[in-house]
Amino acid sequence: MTMSNILNHRGRIMKKFFAKKPIKVVISIILVLVTIVCICNAVFASVALEEQKGIAACDAWSADDTYTTDYAQSLEIGSDDFTILCLTDIHIRNHGTFASWLGINFILDGMSEIQLKKLIKDVNPGLIIVGGDTVLTAWNDICTQQFCDFMEKFEIPWAPVFGNHDYEGRADKAKLAEIYEASEHCLFKSGPEGMNGMGNYIVNLTRDDKPVYSLFMMDDGQFRVVDGQITDGGVGQNLIEWYKWAVNGIKETNGFAVPSMAFMHVPLPEYTQLEGGFIIGDRREGTYAAKVNDGFFDVFKQNGGTHMFAGHDHNNNFVTELDGVTLGYFTKSSYNCYFDFDSLGGTVLTLDKVNNVNIEIEEF
Repeated sequence: MTMSNILNHRGRIMKKFFAKKPIKVVISIILVLVTIVCICNAVFASVALEEQKGIAACDAWSADDTYTTDYAQSLEIGSDDFTILCLTDIHIRNHGTFASWLGINFILDGMSEIQLKKLIKDVNPGLIIVGGDTVLTAWNDICTQQFCDFMEKFEIPWAPVFGNHDYEGRADKAKLAEIYEASEHCLFKSGPEGMNGMGNYIVNLTRDDKPVYSLFMMDDGQFRVVDGQITDGGVGQNLIEWYKWAVNGIKETNGFAVPSMAFMHVPLPEYTQLEGGFIIGDRREGTYAAKVNDGFFDVFKQNGGTHMFAGHDHNNNFVTELDGVTLGYFTKSSYNCYFDFDSLGGTVLTLDKVNNVNIEIEEF
């Protein structure tokens, strides 16, 4: 039998096999995919079990300490308009391994990365703020490093806060803090000890070395137990005292009051009072605020606070006012976890030359 005849013979056999037994073919493909899934899940599960503990430590702090000018980081913004791009709830991997969804989370992450890259280039901000829940995966340290590598490509200062999901993985917050602090353009600091959470720090925006706005990055996403029940986070009394101490310290060291903004992940209870009359954006779901009202809103208002932003509720991106304070949501910035297609992107804050704050939503 010639080679040509052999090939033709095999071809006829294959045609008969596929023609007569399509169910077997489908079953065989499914079995192969299931085998791949099982192997990949086993590998990823073993990686997730490798607990990662960090050594990053918060700084000792007391309300009796003296505030000094070098306590906060400074970012010189020049005399022109200055743009801040706010992102949130990127949810890298969103609980999934490659195998659990046959790669769909990787695909969604890739789609999100393309859009984020375009958004950052279009806005061309001087600062990027990331409002928490950047990752949601057992291998949170690996994905946090992946996000840092992505952000560092732009060579733009960026300031993240923790959400309630970032530390739900094999790495603790100290490990994630190490990763952030090792990134060249990341402004993250572990912050003062004794707080509910980690990563409370200040960035002073300056013109001619004089602060014009103090940005308070706050971790209110740490779960805590109140009256025997786990709550959805909150600012906490120690963090409120730290805020007052810093605001007054900034005023005393500069000889004038400096307005402040606060950026966090979990909305304050006051967000539940906001209905209609929004400056921009929409409410498309309820507000899942901290269950305990620590009184931060009143303290913020009384100490020169002008703007406050939160994430957490993916389908809310409105901005409004309450008692003279601008309260707003970040805009969800990825295709992972739940979302509405027409409300993805970033929230853009622009300080004009006289430090008025203009707010826009830039969609994907």
